[in-house]
Amino acid sequence: MRFNLDPHGSWLVDPRDLAARLGVSVSYLKRQMSLGLISSRVDPGRDDDEGRSRVTIRAVAAAWEGAFDRDGILLSERRI
Repeated sequence: MRFNLDPHGSWLVDPRDLAARLGVSVSYLKRQMSLGLISSRVDPGRDDDEGRSRVTIRAVAAAWEGAFDRDGILLSERRI
């Protein structure tokens, strides 16, 4: 899994990757997104985690958290 930046500096992720991480289908994820039921949060790393980001995604029935390096490469992950 990888996060990429769009031209405006926003993070993008492939919905297939995200759906698999959450344990839901892509169609379910897209439907929940269109209804505004998916929340996301990106927290920049500090101190020992400088240059990394923690990304948290919450859906109605699942949540996932991943740590990414400055190039958008997934370093670690867990379902929460």
